[in-house]
Amino acid sequence: MADTTGLTVALPETQEPVLLGAAMLGAVAGGAYPSIGEAMASMSAIGRLSEPTAVGIADFHRSKRRVHELMRKLERESRDAMHGVAIGR
Repeated sequence: MADTTGLTVALPETQEPVLLGAAMLGAVAGGAYPSIGEAMASMSAIGRLSEPTAVGIADFHRSKRRVHELMRKLERESRDAMHGVAIGR
């Protein structure tokens, strides 16, 4: 994610962030904490920071996403152009 955004990303200390998130939701639903924010502050910690690996990599990913969008658009337009075309029957 750091490479894609060009920003430093703080990774959670836990190896199972999805499970921890579910546990936080359960703790709030069960009344152990009054809010998600309080559950997060109490139950989680920031692990290591992930830095972008190379200068300009965010620009690369931005361009890559643009190419992907263009390819999806072309694919949709191709389907529309071929819709209903019968081949020699």
